[in-house]
This record gives sequence, C-alpha cells and structure tokens, in this order.
Amino acid sequence: MHQKDSINNTVTAAMTSAWEVLHTLRIGVKVSLLLLLALPLYIIHHAYAMITPPALLYIPDNNCSLLTALQQQHIPLDILDYRLIKRYPRPPQGWVRFDTKTKLTREELMQALQKKPREKTRRIVMYSGTTIQDFATQTAQQTNLSAQKIVAQYHHYSPYHEGGILAGYYQIPYRITAAAIAYYTTMTSQQRFEVLADTYLGNYDTHDWSRILTIASIIQKETQNPDEMPLISSVIHNRLQKGMKLQLDATLNYGKYSHTPITPERIQKDSTRFNTYRHKGLPPHPIGSVTQKALIAALNPANTNYLYFMLADNGTHNFAATYPEHLAHIRWYKVHKDKKK
Repeated sequence: MHQKDSINNTVTAAMTSAWEVLHTLRIGVKVSLLLLLALPLYIIHHAYAMITPPALLYIPDNNCSLLTALQQQHIPLDILDYRLIKRYPRPPQGWVRFDTKTKLTREELMQALQKKPREKTRRIVMYSGTTIQDFATQTAQQTNLSAQKIVAQYHHYSPYHEGGILAGYYQIPYRITAAAIAYYTTMTSQQRFEVLADTYLGNYDTHDWSRILTIASIIQKETQNPDEMPLISSVIHNRLQKGMKLQLDATLNYGKYSHTPITPERIQKDSTRFNTYRHKGLPPHPIGSVTQKALIAALNPANTNYLYFMLADNGTHNFAATYPEHLAHIRWYKVHKDKKK
C-alpha cells in the first residue's frame, strides 16, 4: 500500500513539475509543444476516420486534379491526402457508384476507385444558344429529376449565371442525381474554358471569362455559321472599342425571352441592360450556351473595320464599315425581298 502511494506521489510530483516547467515557458513555446503533441494524434485520426462517399462519383481525365475533383464532390480530403493519392495509379475515368450507407477509410476509398466497375452511360445534350433552364427542363424529362434542382445545383457549381455549360454532348449514368449532373457538365466545361483562356489570354480568370462568354453568347445567337462568327465578333469588338451601342437584337433573347422574336415594341419597352439599343456596353451576363467555335471567335475576332451587319437573302450576313454602306445593304434587301413576293 505504501509502495503504491509512493508511486502515485512520484507521478503526481512529476506531473506537477512538468506543469510548472510548462507554465514558465512563453506562450509561443507552449503552442508549439501542444501542436507537436496534437499532430501525430490528428494524423492517426485522419488516416482511420470513416468517409461516406456520395451515391455517384465522377473520376475526370488526367487533365484535372483528382484531389480537387474529389473535394468538389464533397469527399472530405485535404493536403495530407495528396501523398496517399499519389501512391495509387490514376483511377480509370468514368462514373463510380457507391452504396450511400458505405463507410470507408481513405485507403479503402482509393482502392474502391481502382476496382469498382464504371457505370454504363447515356447521352444528354446542351444545345447551342439555349439557357440553363432549357437544359434543365430537357434533362429532367430524360432523368425524372427536378429541373429546379438541376438549375440550383448548376448555380452552386458554376460562377456564370448562364453559359457555364459548353454546348455539346455529355455522358451520364442512367441513375443520377441533380448534383452529379451539374458537377460533371460544369467541371467538364471549365476544363475546356481553362485551356482556351490559357491559349488566348495567358490565364483563366472568371471575371474576364464572363465577358468572353457574354460576347460568344451574342455571336452564337446571331449566327450558326462558323465562318461568319469571327466577322460578327469583329463588329462587336469594334463597336465596344469606339464606345458605340451594340444595337443587336440577339441581346434581347435573354432568360424567359430566349426564344421570343424581337419586335420594335420590345426594343422600345425593354429597359434592362440587355437592351443594347438603349444601353452601351455588353449585357450583364451571357444569354445562353455557346460552342467552342463561338468562344474562339470571341477570343480571336477577324481583323476588320466593320461596324454593321445585317441578314442577307441567303441566310448569311452583309457587313459594312460605314453607315451609308449599311443603308445600301438594307435597301437592297428590301427590294430583293419585295421582288420575291
């Protein structure tokens, strides 16, 4: 009994001495010692903490950081997991399905991403010139999901009010969530945006890119002819540079008016910034989805002095550098149209 009391007294005395020593140390040293003690415990906890993956995970191609992609899909990984990910080969691209009740360690998750089969997919389409609401409505019909939830998830993942999903085809699993659709389409588009921005601008900045997307969305609405896109882009850039109003019907095809014909009455009554007959500069945001060709035209306009264009009889456009020349095109078009009646 005396021996036990002696041991307890010795331990208590040692703890008291240690506390007294710690108490005399400066606050910075105390914090450093506590961090040194806490770090190994955190690393052990981190390694064995259980993760519940979402029902679907998308593994992108090699052009996208796997760590970033998993973080964006709400897998709680951090910089400590970088070396873990590097220990394994890059998982095959595609969709991986999990049981929502599954709990895995980080090591088990990486192993599952290697071994699990990829989901069979089907195709959805983002048509050029359409709004995110159009895309969500169409996709909801194919997937039995809520269009409202698809739109909400799009705005969660994309920094762009419109135009954040590049026009084209996308492969999705037969069973999918609104969040997975929004993440996959916006992430895939963002990868292409970054490549184009690096090529033409030197870097990717969302503020600058929103301006490019807006110009591209106007070009997309004005023509489906890739050969004319750089010419229309030159008109837009030239007018902006001169401080002229754009005066383009296409800018009024925004939001709920996306598929509405533009009339003189609309031009007179619409007081929003989308009415480029009344306001200088670009609309406040893109007006619809764009193709890569429209984006390249916005980034690389033709070298012209054109300031005007109008629809010609054959579906193409006539371009003019001066207003009298533009008026001549208008007169020709009216005469030609009257002769065809």
